[in-house]
Amino acid sequence: MKRLIDKDVLVAWASIGFLVLLCGAWVLPSNKMYHQMLIVLLWLPALLALFHRDFRLLFKQPEWALFALFMAWTLLVLLVEGGDSGFGKAKVTLYVTLTLFGILLAAQNSKWRLESMLLYASILGGFFALASWIYFYEFAAQPFSARVLAIGVWNTAIPAAHAVGALAIIGIFTMQTKRFSPLAMMLLVIPFLGYAMFLGFNQTRGVWVGLAAGLLVTGVARPSRLTGALIFLGIAGVAFIAVFKPEILLQRGISYRPQLWGAGVRLIVEHWATGLGFHEYLIPIPEISQSFKHPHNLFLDTGVRLGVPGLILFCSLWLAAGWRGWVSRAQPLGQVLLILWVFSGTSLLTDGIGLWLKPNADWFITWLPIALSIVLAARGTPEISSSTRSIPAAG
Repeated sequence: MKRLIDKDVLVAWASIGFLVLLCGAWVLPSNKMYHQMLIVLLWLPALLALFHRDFRLLFKQPEWALFALFMAWTLLVLLVEGGDSGFGKAKVTLYVTLTLFGILLAAQNSKWRLESMLLYASILGGFFALASWIYFYEFAAQPFSARVLAIGVWNTAIPAAHAVGALAIIGIFTMQTKRFSPLAMMLLVIPFLGYAMFLGFNQTRGVWVGLAAGLLVTGVARPSRLTGALIFLGIAGVAFIAVFKPEILLQRGISYRPQLWGAGVRLIVEHWATGLGFHEYLIPIPEISQSFKHPHNLFLDTGVRLGVPGLILFCSLWLAAGWRGWVSRAQPLGQVLLILWVFSGTSLLTDGIGLWLKPNADWFITWLPIALSIVLAARGTPEISSSTRSIPAAG
């Protein structure tokens, strides 16, 4: 048992779990198995690591304080307002907490740098994105007008685009941490094309806008030839679609987003103190005689469910992550966080469905940026660095 809870063992154990979080959804047959593997490979070592004082000292960061306040408010709202499957929602707060613990633990690995794990997970994701495209249009014989879905458990268009877009960003900005031979660089064109084809044929315009916003911020924060090339490719891609397939840019209009957002704001005003809790609510759109379960905006949904105090707490946590990315933008991981934060925030404005959900594709644009912010915060605190030398230093 003593060997089982050795810090080095727990760090390696959590590193495997982190890779499962990033890549498991491509190959596992069900969400249930995905969750079970996260329990065993990420959450369990994170829980055991709490017995080590060295690891607990890593929690002395503002992000942790804000997250704790936000989680406490969520549980209070759940207690006061209730909701459908209240115990299940309470468990999700534990799942998120243990995931953040697990990623922070994995980041202490001296042999597998966190940046390397992110890079290789992204490369693998690019191959699976290409495989998804081939399977969807060749083997499943779907028309090219259909929105491509991912193989594995990401079988819904918009969340799949969120996760795939996040992995693409991670790969682009962690490539600088490794030197590749000319042959390897040529092979890396394959996952790059996989991402481009998946995101293009997925037709999620909110993700396109998020990627564009991320690239523009990169041009301001860290101008480089790579950034210029990416911006040029993005503009060229949009121009190609506008010339040859303009209906893709125009179809579905604006999908009733103004009406949904307006209704979300009204619900926040009506229930500003503690929100509606986790009861199901519907937003009717009379024009199409249809109702929606959320305003398609993560921030508004958070305000509807948790009230204005909950919205303020989450926005504080989210802004803290963005600030961490900005001040750390000279580091590759800081660049990943900053661009992922911009991409995520932009995408969540138009397609966010909720925070406290079991592990799914949207965790890549909700909890992953916060986890990376926590890792950077732990790396950048001198007193913690000096007091945790028994834990392998983060690469």
